[in-house]
Amino acid sequence: MPQEIELAQQLQRMDRQLAQLEAEIRALPKRIAELEKALEAHERRLEADQASLEANQTEQRRLSRESSDHREKIGKLKKQLMQATTQEQLTAFQHEIDFCEQQIAANEEKAFRLLEESEAQAETVKEAARALAAEKELVEKRKQEAQALSEEDRKKGVRLYRERQQLGKEVPPKLLEHYEKIRKRHKDGVVVAECTDGSCSSCMMTVRPALLQMIRSNPEKLYCCESCLRMLYYNPARPA
Repeated sequence: MPQEIELAQQLQRMDRQLAQLEAEIRALPKRIAELEKALEAHERRLEADQASLEANQTEQRRLSRESSDHREKIGKLKKQLMQATTQEQLTAFQHEIDFCEQQIAANEEKAFRLLEESEAQAETVKEAARALAAEKELVEKRKQEAQALSEEDRKKGVRLYRERQQLGKEVPPKLLEHYEKIRKRHKDGVVVAECTDGSCSSCMMTVRPALLQMIRSNPEKLYCCESCLRMLYYNPARPA
């Protein structure tokens, strides 16, 4: 391959590799943030499960205290019942005792349901805590791997940048200036394109017949695509 075309292609390969490394380095904070965001979501779910369990246990304690108060009241009412002197007093005391006993029975039934729920909630919290601990360990490992990969990318980028700077010294100034101008124009990193089957391999536009004839007649030179302005060289189609 003619030197001019080869130098331009080498520049393009290096620039695209540098762009890829730079993109990977820039993406690191985002990847870490995504890992930490997922972890925070799991932490919030665990906190919600713990809060639900604590609310359940608090309600159980309240029902227990209420039942104790009713039992204490029943004891006092029974003493008053023994001292009652009229039928109205007996009836009133007995109604209060019955009401307290009904409240105790309702509280015990509700407390039993809460106890069953709390046992399931406690198991859920334990499992969530174990899963969260394992996920934290995995996230930390992935963060370290990502940081190590990013550091390796930086080292590769430094080496590649130095090689690219050295190669730039070997490229004819006019060619380098033209190359840089096109590279700044196109953000996809494609500066050098093939002319195959009468069209530009990058923008896919058909090359004008007169220009195509020039490209075919001088395959050692670089031309300019009239559509996208990229560097164009002849690469004849080969039969399969």
